[in-house]
Amino acid sequence: MKRISGLIVCALLMISPVRAQENVTTNTKTAGETNNRDFHSTILLNGSSYDFIFNWKKKPAESHWKGLGFAFSNLENVQGADLNPNRSYSVLLNLTDCTVPLSYHFLFVTGLGFDWSRYHFTGNTGLRYADGIAGFFKDTEREYKSSKLLVYYATIPFLLEYQTKIGNGHYFFLSGGVEGLVKCYSKSQLDIRLPQGGIEKIHYRNPNIPPLNARMVLRTGFEHFSFFGYYQLFSMFDKGKGPDVRAFGIGLMLH
Repeated sequence: MKRISGLIVCALLMISPVRAQENVTTNTKTAGETNNRDFHSTILLNGSSYDFIFNWKKKPAESHWKGLGFAFSNLENVQGADLNPNRSYSVLLNLTDCTVPLSYHFLFVTGLGFDWSRYHFTGNTGLRYADGIAGFFKDTEREYKSSKLLVYYATIPFLLEYQTKIGNGHYFFLSGGVEGLVKCYSKSQLDIRLPQGGIEKIHYRNPNIPPLNARMVLRTGFEHFSFFGYYQLFSMFDKGKGPDVRAFGIGLMLH
């Protein structure tokens, strides 16, 4: 009986290390599998191919609307006057913006800016206002020193902007849409030389330019520099009260 009990004890002592070894092996495999799963999860979360290719960590938050710009301005379908393109220009100051990120590359942009436009005319031609009608006329009796039309707007953009990184971390962007124009000031000014010497200044305030207008805008560039162009959607003057002309231009802007 004692021999049988001794044999049972010996058998149990031999089986225990084997089971312990199996547990160690099983635990080692489980730990290895867990480490492998953790490793692959880290790659998927922080190093996916999408993030690597486009290098986007988050959606774009800043637009390329704010800035100071200069444009060479022109008028389409001007009859009765010759525009001087070398002296016709617009100065743009975009003060603030409000952006709504739409995706990893697109955002919606609105804001507030200002546009100061000056149109100069050559010869004895200019914009005059008579009997409630504004129009361009040529003066055959007097000599003009200068003739210009001033139009100042507040601008409210409604733009869609695309951004991406190219090269060594430089941003390329393209934006387009519509800018609302709210007239702040308008005037036609004629400086006429007098026969006896001196200058006679004639001003026509608010020469039938409507309070609201709009223009299409396209802008593209890199980092803090862009080229842009615009085209006015509606006539600069009230229908039936002035010539059917539309402003357009191209320019540069620093953001």
